[in-house]
Amino acid sequence: MTELSKKEMEEILLVHEIAELEMDVEATLATLAPNPHYELASLGLAIDGIDAVRETYRRILPNQSRDVAAEKRVHAVASNTLLREAHMSFNNLDGERVNGLYLVVMAFDPALKLISGERMYMDPNFGKMMSEQLGPDFESLPGVSRIDASAPTIAKHDAYKYAEAAGKTIDPTRAAS
Repeated sequence: MTELSKKEMEEILLVHEIAELEMDVEATLATLAPNPHYELASLGLAIDGIDAVRETYRRILPNQSRDVAAEKRVHAVASNTLLREAHMSFNNLDGERVNGLYLVVMAFDPALKLISGERMYMDPNFGKMMSEQLGPDFESLPGVSRIDASAPTIAKHDAYKYAEAAGKTIDPTRAAS
């Protein structure tokens, strides 16, 4: 499998962000693979497919009155994945300038050199603004679902497996003794 470099992913992201900041929904969608998967983890929502993602951008991009600004804190990479953590500022509905924080995990299709999905984690201020922009009916739209409806149920923390592989044990009763 082809691996994109950090520089290549950042170049794709820049085209994506330019389209977002120009509030051009179709140009934003042009930076995405054909069947994108988005998660707004702080809101508990999954968004699947180009039509649902188009509606997401249609609702959140016309944000001139919000005057959203972000400044990168961290760019980290994994295989065809770019993590971007940023501080942000924006206007709330009362026109007050507020600050927030987000972390987005962006997956890339290396063959198409497009974004295949995003998982976004937002602080409460940004989460509130995102909920306001999306609107109360968003969750009922086709392609939008609750993350907990499809997430796996985890029976045992994976740290036990990793500890055992490293010759270590985890004793949850140790602190109680």
